[in-house]
Amino acid sequence: MDFFERMKQETGVLLNEVQQQAVVHTDGPLLLLASPGSGKTTTLNMKIGYLILEKKVDPDRIMAVTFSKASARDMSERFDRFFSGLTNEKVHFSTIHSFAYKVVRESLRKNSQDFQLIEGNISDEELKKGWDGPEVPLHKKFILKKLYEDTNGVQMTDDEMDELMRYISFVKNRMLEGKELDRVSCQVKQASAIYQSYEAFKKKDPFKLLLDFDDMLTYCHQILLDDAEILSKYQQRFEYMLTDESQDNSLVQHEIVELLAKPQNNLCVVADDDQSIFMWRGSDVDKLLDFEETYPNGTVLTMSQNYRSSEDIVRVSNQFIKRNKKRYAKEMFTENEAYTPIEIKNLSNYEKQVKYLTEQLKKRNPGKEVAVLYRNNASAVPIADQLDKAGINFYMKDIDPKFFKHWVVEDILNFMRFSYNDRRVDILERIHMKFNAYISKKQIFFLKKRNSQVSVFDRLLEKDIPDYQSKNIKKAKKLFKEINEMEPAQAIRTIREKLGYDHALQKMSEKFGFNAEHLMNILNTLEKIAEGLGSLKGFADRLKELEKLLQTSKYNKNQSTLTLTTFHSAKGLEYNKVYMIDLVNGVIPSKDDMETYRNKEAGPMEEAVRLFYVGMTRARTNLELLTYNYKGSERVTESIFLMNVRRILQPEGEKKTLKKRKRQAPDLSDENLLRMDDVEIGKRITHRKFGQGMIKEFDRDQIGIQFEDAGYKELLLEVCLDNGLLSKG
Repeated sequence: MDFFERMKQETGVLLNEVQQQAVVHTDGPLLLLASPGSGKTTTLNMKIGYLILEKKVDPDRIMAVTFSKASARDMSERFDRFFSGLTNEKVHFSTIHSFAYKVVRESLRKNSQDFQLIEGNISDEELKKGWDGPEVPLHKKFILKKLYEDTNGVQMTDDEMDELMRYISFVKNRMLEGKELDRVSCQVKQASAIYQSYEAFKKKDPFKLLLDFDDMLTYCHQILLDDAEILSKYQQRFEYMLTDESQDNSLVQHEIVELLAKPQNNLCVVADDDQSIFMWRGSDVDKLLDFEETYPNGTVLTMSQNYRSSEDIVRVSNQFIKRNKKRYAKEMFTENEAYTPIEIKNLSNYEKQVKYLTEQLKKRNPGKEVAVLYRNNASAVPIADQLDKAGINFYMKDIDPKFFKHWVVEDILNFMRFSYNDRRVDILERIHMKFNAYISKKQIFFLKKRNSQVSVFDRLLEKDIPDYQSKNIKKAKKLFKEINEMEPAQAIRTIREKLGYDHALQKMSEKFGFNAEHLMNILNTLEKIAEGLGSLKGFADRLKELEKLLQTSKYNKNQSTLTLTTFHSAKGLEYNKVYMIDLVNGVIPSKDDMETYRNKEAGPMEEAVRLFYVGMTRARTNLELLTYNYKGSERVTESIFLMNVRRILQPEGEKKTLKKRKRQAPDLSDENLLRMDDVEIGKRITHRKFGQGMIKEFDRDQIGIQFEDAGYKELLLEVCLDNGLLSKG
């Protein structure tokens, strides 16, 4: 009985031809490209089993690594399930980080170098409280906070801390240095200078080296390059290297694996370049695409059969990902039957999307696994609010309590608190720069000098102040009094519009480099939560309830079949039905994705395409794509990716016959005329009337073109194409 027949009988696993080829390929480099739902983890485990049972390889000689602890745990559990009755041997599954940490500890002890890890959990309250005395606590966030304030002379926000941490992790994982540090986009002022100060700070004590998690990788890489003894030890120990989810590996992680696999290079790299979605934290798809250049004698196999999804979903997803140019050519297919076509819902506004989603989830089959996928964690808060109000239980995979701690949320609550009691100078001190009363720090100092039972506005009006300020203070006093009597949603709109909070945020964003769009989205979410609540206190209480709800939803994993999660965290998971929401330009793809694409840099846009593809391929039988036309009062356009999906669902040649026009349509046989499939952001075109220009944006109805002579124009896309008004170049 051969190995595969034995596995079929004893484990129930039946491998297809390509999977079997991957299992028996044990000598030399192998890149196994695994499409979504193609059984890669099962194949990898069968390969390890084959090495042990057929090739008689000692499990200690096999190194199986993956990107995350969860993936390593999943691989280990599956291996035990398959082989616990066939072998007593234990295979060690780990992350690259945990292996790297082992190497670093060994090297530092060998050189009698003491060290201390400076990462771990720390509450926002502890961080805000700061530290007493001259010594900064030896924790990464405290150190960065101090260095930021020393460099920029202002307090650091939570958003800036997150952005700086991302920047540092990125440059370390990409092994960037020198002038390259300034080329990495970062919203934090002086990010590269702070990073270099941070690196110097960690090394300033010769007796104790400070290390963060990313140092595990960079130090390990350098040790393997510099210490021939340690490198040789691990190269000789591991005869076979297997890496899963390799598309998520950063440059430094790829380099570590390459060093360990030498000289035999019995390396199996399991990956899908079409699911590489972590560029922002350093993953490097180029290393996969260069595999055959790195290993000229290497083999590339493609597992293209999808066992997860219906024919409808596989066919459209396979066609959609071909939008990307920088990828291995492959054709995903399935033998599963068609189930139901992919649905696209275009709602009139964001609120209708939330309402529609809630109504659909009420009607769902409780036995079916359903997921709501979104790009940004902020999208989950208003949905969780509505689901809770509708009595729908859910599990949230990504918990981001920072929303409720954000300084914008705190500002709104402070405005409301101040409306209850306008004698409170302590609250006014926190918000006086954020509404149009032009109250200075000097005036705040005057108000703090002595307690008073008089309105701060009346006290200021008693002073000799300019007429314009007097007028604005009187208006502010009246508005705060009115706010106290308003329903919370109206109160927030008044704070934003009449007190000028929106304008203040825009000015702060320009001055400090904040993401204004993100701040406005927080305010829009607060307005949505506030709707229907009768009092300001009711609004504050509701925020506390929601925060607790989100934090406890992680305990619903086995109690609820409804999951809320980001596209990123959904990778590797699957559900019967998937709703992909907020599919508008500016979200997916993001504004930055679109801007870089216009500037001829395709990398971020191609990653956004991969992210959308990951979302689509989570669905087994039902996939619904939701978009809308307005968010608040702002007109938005449906995602260009939805347009791609529409074209696939209804190719141009199969479009329904349009209504007869009053005049005969022109002859469109000219090959130079622009077709629907040619429409791309950044493409240069010529309009019959307006001349040459570049496509800046488009959706299924309109196209925005920046003309060289006629300026920016928004035109009806269908009219332009049907009448042959646009040509290429």
